[in-house]
Amino acid sequence: MTELPHSPVLLCIGDIDMDIIIRVPSPPGRDQKVDGARVAQTAGGMAANVAVGASRLGTKTRLLGTVGDDAMGREALAALRREALDLSHVTNLPGVATFFCVIMVDDEGEKSLVKAVSPAYLPQPRDVKPAAFDGVAHMHLTFTRHDLAERAISLARAAGVSISLDLEAADLPADGGQVAELVEQVDLLFVSEQSRKQIEGRLAPLRAQSNRTIVTTLGSQGARVETADTTTEVDGHSVGVTDTSGAGDAFAAAYLHAHLGGESAEAALGFANAAAAISIRSYGAQDGLPTRAEVEAFLGRRAPERSNA
Repeated sequence: MTELPHSPVLLCIGDIDMDIIIRVPSPPGRDQKVDGARVAQTAGGMAANVAVGASRLGTKTRLLGTVGDDAMGREALAALRREALDLSHVTNLPGVATFFCVIMVDDEGEKSLVKAVSPAYLPQPRDVKPAAFDGVAHMHLTFTRHDLAERAISLARAAGVSISLDLEAADLPADGGQVAELVEQVDLLFVSEQSRKQIEGRLAPLRAQSNRTIVTTLGSQGARVETADTTTEVDGHSVGVTDTSGAGDAFAAAYLHAHLGGESAEAALGFANAAAAISIRSYGAQDGLPTRAEVEAFLGRRAPERSNA
């Protein structure tokens, strides 16, 4: 894999949070309760997770997000400062609570999540300034609010920066809103198989084009990458599951690292699939994020099959 330059090449824009993780036999239903055990309070947030994941793999990364000035905000920032990240575009909001999530992890390691949204959930469009793109080759964005995404994509295009978008059905307006217009402007789209079905029901079938690649995670079944010419799949890895929180972010971080390092879409897919498998070894989205050496060692022990259609 090609060595990356020393200046930041990846800009991640979106949420920074703290995750309170509770182990439960299974999530409770409506008007039900269940006994659980609090197992961790760890830094998280989709954008922050991708930034940390890419940085641990060796990609120089800048993070743009927001925290409050409370204890959780200080804890989240302390965790991020232990990573090799450019945090010069992280905003601290006085008098505001930091966004946090309560994550219930069941006996199979699968998660259910409640977002405690606050004014510090996301940066404001005005927080995304042209200076954030200095030296950057690629921007990764987690879609949560249209005005923020629109501003970030516009500035990325003006700076000649390629764009990836992580799209989840849970964040999509019920009628799809104007998200289809944003999708048309990105170079790389990340979706999960479950989300993709719902997204396509609200928008239209997602199709790869000459200027847009679609990467779909398939859970334990692996992952798929679609270009204008080919569709390639890799099988999942059989590994012990502790907590699937952040596995999709680990995947996106590793795919971007390999992609920015000059790897083919197929090679990036295999590398990302391995990173995601490793990430579920620990509680918390960031604690299990692997280093490049760990991913390469994992791949050295396994040879997942590939199929081309």
